Amino acid sequence: TNNLPGLYIHIPFCLRKCPYCHFYSVTATEWIPDYLEALSREIERIRGAWGPFDTLYLGGGTPSLLTAKQFAFLLTTVQKRFSFLPDRELTVEVNPGDIGFLSLKELRNLGVNRLNIGVQSFDANLLRFLGRRHSPGQALSSIEAARRAGFENIGIDLIYGIPHQTLDDWDNS
Repeated sequence: TNNLPGLYIHIPFCLRKCPYCHFYSVTATEWIPDYLEALSREIERIRGAWGPFDTLYLGGGTPSLLTAKQFAFLLTTVQKRFSFLPDRELTVEVNPGDIGFLSLKELRNLGVNRLNIGVQSFDANLLRFLGRRHSPGQALSSIEAARRAGFENIGIDLIYGIPHQTLDDWDNS
């Protein structure tokens, strides 16, 4: 293992705030272009202050709300201003209700080599309780689409200890 730092960039936009989530996010997705411009200025201001990095992680919020053009702008800006190892890991968090094969293929073509899919549960009742926008079927489809798009490194978030969740629910997920 190395002792190199990783770079995390928070994309604080969601279509709807999940009631259990305590990460900072806003639903004003019309602010995304302004946010990316401000982020670009901040990246320029601190360019070269750290690094090299071995990972770049785009989390949130819901980074998968960005368009391919917005992702390209962000990744180009970051990779021009900071130093990364050649074999760096580039992860994007995605929501199963927001992605499909074409958007995943675009991410893969931009150099994203790891996805983290916010599944949370494969139980429809628990997803409703959590206020999630996707179904168990969409969660499975997003994983299958990620594989077809060329992703080999995929993480999924699952929540344990949801009120009314049984051990059978957990085992099934």
